[in-house]
Amino acid sequence: MEPVVYRKRQSAISRGEGEWRVEDDALVRVGANGQERRYKWRQIVGVRLCHEPSRSKPFRYVFELQPKHERKIEIDNAHYLSPGNFEDASAEYTPFVRAAVAKLAQVNLRARALIGETPKRYFFLLIGALLGLSLLAFGLIAFPTPLDGLPYASLIKFGIIMLMLPIFWLWVIRAVPKGVALDSIPPRALPPDRRQREPPL
Repeated sequence: MEPVVYRKRQSAISRGEGEWRVEDDALVRVGANGQERRYKWRQIVGVRLCHEPSRSKPFRYVFELQPKHERKIEIDNAHYLSPGNFEDASAEYTPFVRAAVAKLAQVNLRARALIGETPKRYFFLLIGALLGLSLLAFGLIAFPTPLDGLPYASLIKFGIIMLMLPIFWLWVIRAVPKGVALDSIPPRALPPDRRQREPPL
């Protein structure tokens, strides 16, 4: 079977496009200089899939793999074009990720993928969200607002705070790191379907 290949340029310092290949026995990284690195599927002990947008890459999705006793591998769907300018390479990224996950599932039937934030990052995001909600509630109560001139202003402010709670808890539930079977990756863990990335001129 022909290997599934995903090509991309990582950053400005990259000499050109490198490639990742899904082969029968290993995940293979081939740099722009032709140097090859192989990661046996049995060496992969952790997988994470998530949507991690940034200002210049609002479409960014990430595929993380943790080889045993080695540094974490991070592969995303953002193809570098020029400083601050990235192209969405989801059309090639998604089939590559699905092929890699399928190979991992063959090697370890009990393996699971973490969907969403890492537990550590989730903890800090949760603390930040709680502080933000608390400050907003404190601001409504402690500082003058246009609502103060209305009858039952205190009840209205209390109602606003209570309306914010379901939104907060919905975010908390959606952001909780979840482990899923490798053959049951939810659609939200991968980019939506888009047109094939056209080669640069």
